[in-house]
Amino acid sequence: MKTTFAVNWQYGVASHPGWFRMVNEDRSLLRIGSTHSGEPYAVAVIADGMGGSGDGEKASEVAIDIARLWLDEKLPALLRRKTLFPQLNISIEQLFYEINQRLIRLGEDAGTQIGTTLTLLFLLNETYYICHIGDCRIYKANHKLNIHQLTRDQSWIFEQVRKGRLSKQKARTHPRRHILMHCLGYQKKLNLVQRTGFFTEDHLFLLCSDGFYDRLPDPRIERYLQEGNQEGQDLQQMSDMLIDRALDKRSNDNISVILVRSLSSSYSFWERLWYRTKNFHMLFPVQWRK
Repeated sequence: MKTTFAVNWQYGVASHPGWFRMVNEDRSLLRIGSTHSGEPYAVAVIADGMGGSGDGEKASEVAIDIARLWLDEKLPALLRRKTLFPQLNISIEQLFYEINQRLIRLGEDAGTQIGTTLTLLFLLNETYYICHIGDCRIYKANHKLNIHQLTRDQSWIFEQVRKGRLSKQKARTHPRRHILMHCLGYQKKLNLVQRTGFFTEDHLFLLCSDGFYDRLPDPRIERYLQEGNQEGQDLQQMSDMLIDRALDKRSNDNISVILVRSLSSSYSFWERLWYRTKNFHMLFPVQWRK
């Protein structure tokens, strides 16, 4: 695939159905643009559908289509607001509920249930916002490409590890590791994970489906990112390489990754400090919502 650069961002997107899968039920979306005042933003979305006979593919496709419509019709008006993030939080929450209701109706019409995970990352002015349900992940890597998981897996296996009933090592091969506790399309009330924080041009964001991290533990992901960086790979080449590494481990699930990084910052240290102080009061209430 060709090298992918935008004016203010570098990015890479890659996906594969995995070994033994005929259909790829993963879907992803990346939108890069600027506000009316010229501030660059990026929105990355990843969905992992579930269900047999193509239902999972349909669910993730519907989720991404509705998210794309939101980007076209709702986000431009939000970006013109002086107090963006409180309204952004409300609008994205409504987006997730709209997708959920659509999937429930589609399932009822078909006499079944169709569902998908959905994870959204919004980047603007060195601030990130996340809304998440399911078990796709977002990692943030520092300048050394050491990664930190920003999302929480809403899965049965994660709860067992969190409660000390299973070790991480045993969880990686447990037969129930793919059972979800929360997703879109199954229940009317959603358990969304929402958080905000800050980033710099040194940070790299990685979004991925469970078919990727199921085969590659965090230390190995770090190693591959560091090796790719040392070899001078751009983010598209790095994305393709990560998919290949997961396939090398015989991943039998769909595999998807998105990499995105700010190329430069137009703000000085004092401008960044002022922005963070000014917006801390409106970010903090969202930061720890479950």
